[in-house]
Amino acid sequence: MKIFVFSDLHGYADTLNTVLQAIQREKPNKVVFCGDLFGGWGKIDQIVSLTKKIDAITYFVRGNNDIFYPNVDVDFEEYAVMHHFGRTLFFTHGHIYNGYKLPSFIGEGDVLVHGHTHTTHFYNVNGINVVNVGSCAIPRDKTPCYMVLDESGATQKALDGSVILHKEWK
Repeated sequence: MKIFVFSDLHGYADTLNTVLQAIQREKPNKVVFCGDLFGGWGKIDQIVSLTKKIDAITYFVRGNNDIFYPNVDVDFEEYAVMHHFGRTLFFTHGHIYNGYKLPSFIGEGDVLVHGHTHTTHFYNVNGINVVNVGSCAIPRDKTPCYMVLDESGATQKALDGSVILHKEWK
């Protein structure tokens, strides 16, 4: 199982085209977008059209900016929960749940994945793996990126596919 995760696009269609190329290159089983598909830039119809090109099971988690676009043709969810790698994986945007506020149903060894801050982080809180995917469009830590989750852990990659950092699950 391979899960491709990205976040905080904020309407940049050119970046979404680059992310689509990365998805094709990675060939994931699932794709999760951790919020803020929209929010300030780009043409809404163009972004929606590009999301339809993702060739994998896809989850769109609603971000704090996405609430201002209630009538778009994107099936937003408030969060996504999966069970892979012998763990519960909880995907959220990060403005409600994050490493400081964890949902009660995840526990030791499980994974919380979020965006929102536009910076990439890997850390452990009370035995829970917390992964902030960063931003594919406007990162605060200078590298537009995405994550690949698999049995071994989380791998941060630049949009060209080069590995930035890999963290094993604890």
